[in-house]
Order: sequence, then C-alpha cells, then structure tokens
Amino acid sequence: MLAVAFAAMMLVPSLSAAKTSLGSQRAGTSAGSFLRIGVGARPAAMGGAFVAISNDVTACAWNPAGLVHMKTSQFAMNHISWPADIGYSHACFGMPIRSLDGAVAVQFGSLSTEMAETQEYYPYGTGRNFTFSDWLVGLSVAKRFTDKFSGGCAVKYVREELGVEVGGPATNAFVLDAGTLYEIGPRNMHMAVALMNFGPDLKPKGSYRKTTGTVEADAQYEGYAPSTEFRFGISLDPVTRPWLTSVVDIEMCHPADNAETFRVGGEAVILKTLAVRGGYDFNADELKASFGLGVSTTVFSRQASLDYGATLSEYLGTVHRFSLAFDL
Repeated sequence: MLAVAFAAMMLVPSLSAAKTSLGSQRAGTSAGSFLRIGVGARPAAMGGAFVAISNDVTACAWNPAGLVHMKTSQFAMNHISWPADIGYSHACFGMPIRSLDGAVAVQFGSLSTEMAETQEYYPYGTGRNFTFSDWLVGLSVAKRFTDKFSGGCAVKYVREELGVEVGGPATNAFVLDAGTLYEIGPRNMHMAVALMNFGPDLKPKGSYRKTTGTVEADAQYEGYAPSTEFRFGISLDPVTRPWLTSVVDIEMCHPADNAETFRVGGEAVILKTLAVRGGYDFNADELKASFGLGVSTTVFSRQASLDYGATLSEYLGTVHRFSLAFDL
C-alpha cells in the first residue's frame, strides 16, 4: 500500500501536465464562491491539500470526519487578507464527545469589502458607500464507527448580501458537508473523501427592473448552485523521529464550476514546536505555490499555536493568512 501511495505522488505532476481545460468553461457559474476560500493558515500553507490530514478543529471546514482526532476542546481564529482589499475572518470551536465516540464543532465565517456607489451621471461616486458581504454559520458532527473508519457531516447556513444598502439583492440557503476518513495503517496512512457545500440554488427573492430595447418590465432573479466540491486525498508520515515528525498529502479536488485540481502539501514539525510547511496546486491559474510556518507552545498548561501561511500569485499579489488556536 505504501508503494501505491508513493507511485500516486509521482504521477501527480504528469497528470497535471496532461490536463485539459475540461470543466473550466463552467467558471463563474456558482454562488457562494467564498465557501472555497481555505480556512486556517496551516492547511493553506500546504496548498489546500488537507482533506486526509484534517486532525484539528479546522477540520470542520475541510473534512468534518477529521474532528474525531481532537483529544480536547479547541478554539481557532483565522484571518485572510484576500486580494482587492477583501478580508475574510473565521472562527471555530470544537469539543470531543466521549459518549458519541466522536466530536462536534461550530463555525462562523465572514467575508466583506466596501465599495463606493457610482452611477451613469456620477462616475466618480455618489458619496454613498455600500458593502458586499458573505457569511456562514455551521454545525459539524463526527463519529468514529470503528478503530479505522470515521465519518462526519455538517450543515451550514450561508448568506450573501450584494449591496443591500443601495437596493441590491441578498441570497441565503442551507448547504451540507459530508466526509469520511479511513486509517489504513502503514506510515500512519489515511485515505479521505469529502463532499463540501452541497445544497439548493442560491436565488435572491423578489424581482428587478429589466430593460430590453425600449421595453422595461419586472424580471425574476436567476438562481445559481453553491460552490460544491468533491475531494479525495491520501496522506502518510514519511519520516518519524523523536525530534522530527512529518506528513505529506496528495489530493484531487473536483469543483462543480471549474476543472479538476491536483494538490500536494506537506509539513515537518521540529521538536514538537516549530512547523515548516509547503504546498503546490498544479492546475491553478493563480495561487499555485504556498508556504508557511507555525509555532506551538504551552500557555498556562494548555497547548497553543500561532500559524502563518502565504500563497504566491503573479498578478494578484501574495495572500497572507494568520491563525491562532489553543486548547481549552
């Protein structure tokens, strides 16, 4: 099994080189695209290849089945400086439930940016500002069914507000996540599958005035499916020493509104204190390479960690992520 996983890792670059644009024609055809923004500096620093590694409270945003690995209650706060002066903040709390032989977690995320209102006769602004804001709140549950197999699911309420201060529409819907995690054994190998953001179309209520030629009439808003993703990944620990631990993950991600992506990420932890991470998304047009650092320490007898992740881009600039997590 170890040889099979190693061969799969070697095939990822060649699969990427042979990729086609199949699926890329669907770009921009989904709603709630902020749901695909990676939560947490640690996963992002590994290029988003995290579905089979998920083992802390941020698993609620990557693969809810990974929550079973929490040994104590955890709280994490994350902030992302996205391009175009867009900020995304996320917080999550999780706790193990021994009677369930599993765990539960709650999460809240908010993305927003402010813009100046412009009109045909006021191209430089009317003096009013408005916001585009997206937010979610979710509940996740995970359970260990056997000593090797775990499953998890989550329900999230998603809302998008597209300039409601100046008469813009708003959409909302409930979406579901589901994931599994199978512990194979050698080298702490894990195999994971997750379906994220599955649900009904996000469609604004009401109508708007539409002009066709010289005719003006009320028209209904169209609905768009949420940003659903299917993820499959395999992880293993290539090196384990008293002073050094490591993990590598290879992952395939199939989004509903774009072409498939292949990701590879890894982490090395020195003396259980300093973590060095890196990752690469082979099929991304932008935001391909990622790297980051993390520091873990004990504060008042509780474990705490501070993480930083950066994703490089040629045209959009570097995306910075910061995370703070601690046990309760």
